[in-house]
Amino acid sequence: MLGLNKDSVLSGFQWFFFIFCNTVVIPPTLQSAFQLSNDTTLVITQYSFIATSLACLIQAIIGHKRSIMEGSAGLWWGMILSVTFTESAQGTPLEVIGISFALGIAIAGLITIFIGLSGIGKYLALLFSPSVMAVFMFLLGANLISIFLKGMLGLPFNATDQPVHIQFDTFLLALFIMALIIAIIILLPRNINKYAVLIGSILGWILFLAFFSPEMSVSSSINWQLFPLGKAESINYGIVATCVITAFLNTSNTFGAIKGTDIFHEGATASPTIYRRSFVASGIMTLTCSPLGIVPFAPFVSSVGLITQTGDSTKKPFIIGSLFFLIISLVPLLSGIFASFPLVISSTVIMVTYLPLLWSSLLFINVSKLNPRNIYRLALPLFIGIFLMGVPPAYLQDIPLTIRPIVTNGLLMGIIISIILENIFRWDKVK
Repeated sequence: MLGLNKDSVLSGFQWFFFIFCNTVVIPPTLQSAFQLSNDTTLVITQYSFIATSLACLIQAIIGHKRSIMEGSAGLWWGMILSVTFTESAQGTPLEVIGISFALGIAIAGLITIFIGLSGIGKYLALLFSPSVMAVFMFLLGANLISIFLKGMLGLPFNATDQPVHIQFDTFLLALFIMALIIAIIILLPRNINKYAVLIGSILGWILFLAFFSPEMSVSSSINWQLFPLGKAESINYGIVATCVITAFLNTSNTFGAIKGTDIFHEGATASPTIYRRSFVASGIMTLTCSPLGIVPFAPFVSSVGLITQTGDSTKKPFIIGSLFFLIISLVPLLSGIFASFPLVISSTVIMVTYLPLLWSSLLFINVSKLNPRNIYRLALPLFIGIFLMGVPPAYLQDIPLTIRPIVTNGLLMGIIISIILENIFRWDKVK
């Protein structure tokens, strides 16, 4: 038995809200990007709840066997939203985008399984030098924070010709919750601040219900369906190619998360077997969920931040939180209630947990031995990536369709440029 006590149960609820908030924030953004109905969004939410809770348990029990959340990867999520925004703005039908992602994600799942079974992950790890990881962490943080800020401001995630207005009333609540969580983490003692995510999530939900009295229509039944993001006879192979590249780049999440938790396991370095089991588990879940509209899986690097905050790396609370999430996900009435969790609050809570990605990036920069001559290894990919993140899609419409999803994605291009630069120059020789 798990041997329950007060601390493990409270920590378990903290893990539950961490996993829940990281999961529930995604379907509404897909709804906005793909213009989905409420019923379809509820289906994707139910799928995501079940798949994420199972993925966490599988990884904790037979995968890497560590307390690391397994969920829809931020790299994949940011790529899907940015590609959908750019392609839809150029006139690509949403149904074509949706089915292209389904095919590309299935191929990505097979690639991830192959990486695990073949053991080539250790060779891929060589590509992700400290400088590449610094670029990855910085651009991933910038990309995701922009998504969370849209959620906080009430802005759409798709290209639209309609007037867009900031929801100032809910944004003020979001700012209050963000300030509260950060204040708890910074000012209060460890025995309280380790529950900052739990406190912020519950209080934010209560205040949102109290001030805005949203209409809640909870369904006790789900209309299951396949390919909820769209079905079409044509495929955009540029999107499929983007998914293949993302599958390889997404391995950095596994390396970052598992390496990051080494310090919590008496300084023990994870064995190649741990990485292989983790890749296989992530790949199987990604392949299985490809027709369900679920963003592909990976271990969450942000789990390291939560463990650092709580000081508890044991698996018991993590398994408790995952089991509680599974129970909720299997009861449509309960999952419907939790699916009504306001996007503005979940965006706020998760944004705070992702802010430390800047710290992670700076740590990698510190070991990169930079000087005025080799700074280009960071400056070029970072500034190009940031530019591509902010450039209007209309300015990029002349780029060929087959490469446009890759070339116009600031996050992917920044990482790719960084990997290329790291492997064509001997930066350690540049003094």
